[in-house]
Amino acid sequence: MKSIIIRTIVLAVALVIAGVYLNSGTKPRMNTQFLYVLTDSESHETLRVALLSDLHVKNSPDAIAELAELWSGVIEQTPDIILLGGDYINDGASNQDIASIGPAIANIFRASDDIPVVAVLGNHDYWSGAESWTEYLSEAGVMVLENETLVLDAIGICIRGFGDAFTDHFEYVDFPSACADRLQITVTHDPAGAFKPKVEGLVLAGHTHCGQISMPFLGPLYVPTQAPKGAHCGLYKDEQRQVFVSSGIGTSVIPLRFNAKASWDLITINY
Repeated sequence: MKSIIIRTIVLAVALVIAGVYLNSGTKPRMNTQFLYVLTDSESHETLRVALLSDLHVKNSPDAIAELAELWSGVIEQTPDIILLGGDYINDGASNQDIASIGPAIANIFRASDDIPVVAVLGNHDYWSGAESWTEYLSEAGVMVLENETLVLDAIGICIRGFGDAFTDHFEYVDFPSACADRLQITVTHDPAGAFKPKVEGLVLAGHTHCGQISMPFLGPLYVPTQAPKGAHCGLYKDEQRQVFVSSGIGTSVIPLRFNAKASWDLITINY
């Protein structure tokens, strides 16, 4: 019995070491996802969406350079729209960090080759100063939504951005009548927002990091959301909604990932 316990502990330690090796020091991958959405439109269209969430950028030149490289890779894929799912800053950032890194991050987003960029804020952004983040991003041409809707005539769709449910900034807002026959996409940081009363349709979210540390056979040790378990990572469907939750790019609290690879998402929506 004792030998079995020892072997189990050794195996667990080996798996953790392997997970750290495989999930740290590697560039975020591009994850591809295909979705189908019913609309009232008589035409059939395709929209390519780049979703980037949970950047958690550190205040260092290397981190800014890595983000710039990542952003260039996103632009090379020529999506129709780029959606930012919140949490731009790393844990424990000081006001000085935010004043330095906020404009630097926003300046990278400015280089979008005329691709529309729409953002919501995450819990770390609210904790570190929502007004500042909104200002930085808006000055760079990013459209920041907090319990608001946006009609994008250039690509014929409507976007709804909710405030973060994790920090109690969610307030329900409906799509306007002008969006009745258009593709409607909801963006929110915490996927719990997708399950608030009256929220239906396609919802894109982040926040969970897909658990960040997910143990074999057991799953994530902790996922900070009130969303149903099936909506902690990847695609979830029920009769009212489709929810896609990104694994995200950065880390929080513990600077490593295990069985939850960092990624941004290129989502093809047929409607």
